[in-house]
Amino acid sequence: MVFLITAAVANAQTQPPVPPANPHPGMERPRPDALREITTITGTISKMTVNDDFIYDGFDIASNGESVSVKFPPHLGSQISALAKQGSQISVKGFADVTPTGEKAFRMSSVTANGKTIEDTPPAVLQTPPQEVSVTKSGTITDLQKNKQGDTVVGLFVDNTIVKMPPHIYQQLGQTLTKGTKISFTGFQKPANSGEVAEKKFNIIHARTISVNGKEYSL
Repeated sequence: MVFLITAAVANAQTQPPVPPANPHPGMERPRPDALREITTITGTISKMTVNDDFIYDGFDIASNGESVSVKFPPHLGSQISALAKQGSQISVKGFADVTPTGEKAFRMSSVTANGKTIEDTPPAVLQTPPQEVSVTKSGTITDLQKNKQGDTVVGLFVDNTIVKMPPHIYQQLGQTLTKGTKISFTGFQKPANSGEVAEKKFNIIHARTISVNGKEYSL
C-alpha cells in the first residue's frame, strides 16, 4: 500500500499539468491590434487645430461635403504650417483612428500640397535634449483651462502661464481654485521642442506642489 501511494505521488509530480479545455475569462491570449486600412482623402483646409498646450497638432479639412479632423505629430508643425495654410488644397494619406478622448480623427502618415510631400517621421534625436527648468511662482488665477469637451479642468491660467495638474487634483481642490484666487506653486517648465509651433505663447508649468489659502499640497 505504501509503495502504491508513493508511486502515485511520484507519477503525479512528473506529469505536466493539463491546461483547461476552456480557459477562464481573462486567461485568453491578448488579441493583436486590428489592421487599419490606409486610405487617401483630399480636400480644403478649413482651420488648424491645437492640443491642450496650444501646440498645433492637426487641421480640419472639408472633404466630399464633410469635415474631417486630421491629426499629425506636433514636431511636424513647422513643416506642415509652411507647406499648407487655411484654404489650401491638400491630400492626406493615413488611417481612421480614435484619440484617447474618444474623438474620431484621421491619423496622417503623409500629406501632399503644392507639389510637395511630408512624411510622418520621428523627431530628430538631439545631442543635448532640452532641459526641464524648475520653477517657483505665485500669482492670481485669471481663468480655468478645460479640455476640448469642456467638462474637465486640466489647468489654471495665471497671467501668461498655464499651471498643469491632473484632473483629479482639481476635483479635490475645485472649491478653492477659482478665478481671482491667489496661489503659489512649484513645478517644471515644459521645454520648447524642435519643430513645434504654438498658436499662443504660454509658459507651460507641470505643477509639483500648489499652495492656496495657507495650505500647501503635493501633486
